Amino acid sequence: MSNLLTAEIFEALKPRPGTNLVITAGNSFRSDDGVGPYLYEALKGRVLVPILDAGYTPENIIDQAIQVNPDYIIVIDAADFHGRPGEVRIIEEDLIPTSTLSTHAIPLNVVTRLIEEETGATTVFIGIQVCSVVPGEGLSPEVKEAADALSQEMTNLFNYLGGGRDA
Repeated sequence: MSNLLTAEIFEALKPRPGTNLVITAGNSFRSDDGVGPYLYEALKGRVLVPILDAGYTPENIIDQAIQVNPDYIIVIDAADFHGRPGEVRIIEEDLIPTSTLSTHAIPLNVVTRLIEEETGATTVFIGIQVCSVVPGEGLSPEVKEAADALSQEMTNLFNYLGGGRDA
């Protein structure tokens, strides 16, 4: 159990009855914004739940996510909630910007609402506080440590489910 993850994060990560889906998002060419794709690479083939990497165009995975027909969706992305770098928090949907000022063409909460309307899924958003999103590859040490802690916990939790596959 990592001391980087709060009880609230552990609860959000717990597998739910039905089909669970993990969606990561971000741009690996913008420093810490690449935490989503980093997590995708760390988890694919290691967790027994469908996982999709939305990259910086989350609208491109809507159909794929609907085909999974999830009951519970965990979305993980870089965030700036003015916390300490590498801090992991649940982000309430109403706090996610609805404008396209983020690195995503369409905000993640708009994408997940479309998926929820088709599937009836419940979504939780997990944000990792960035240190930097300047152009360049690689995560800051704080964000990498948080991503590794999430990856380890998710690998532990999601290896108890059956039928593992990437979506």
